[in-house]
Amino acid sequence: MNTKAKIDLLERRLQVLTAREKENQGVCRRIRRDIRNLRKKAE
Repeated sequence: MNTKAKIDLLERRLQVLTAREKENQGVCRRIRRDIRNLRKKAE
């Protein structure tokens, strides 16, 4: 799986989890960090 596909997958997961925001704050924070790190690596 290439970096762009990983970013897309994580962004979709993040959108689903933010709908149920209260119980998923830690998971959302980790996904945002992973997306940010993948974007840095892709540059």
